[in-house]
Amino acid sequence: MPNREPENVIWKEADREKVAGMLEKGWSAAKIGQAMGISRGAAIGRIFRNDRLRALMKRPPKVASPRRWPVQKVAAKVKAAPVPVVQLPPPPMRFVPLAELKRGDCHWPVSPHSAAPDQHLFCGAGTRKGQKWCPYHQLIGYQPRVPRHG
Repeated sequence: MPNREPENVIWKEADREKVAGMLEKGWSAAKIGQAMGISRGAAIGRIFRNDRLRALMKRPPKVASPRRWPVQKVAAKVKAAPVPVVQLPPPPMRFVPLAELKRGDCHWPVSPHSAAPDQHLFCGAGTRKGQKWCPYHQLIGYQPRVPRHG
């Protein structure tokens, strides 16, 4: 498969040679497109549809530039203690339909997934002020954040 360029794109061999020379000199696709009178994207497309030009386009990966300020790595001396697991007994659930839920009722869904939309039931146990879930479901629904180090 020597060349995969479509028929309607007319690039003469002299143009391909010119682009090959630009690629060997390290020109960017934008600069090549500007020199050839086409957009950067069109230049990339034409280069990648030609096997020889595509091979010239591949460059070794760039070396990371040195940092302006040295970064000091500090070893963490304090090890995090495991978080104690808090267990609460399940609340007395009332199995309340959505239409009957009030402020202060737990909004945790307790219906099976196969329940019809009008038959979804919620816990309905009492909540703390400003919360949507009872303390039992609060423990299930929220996981503590893990501190990041390093």
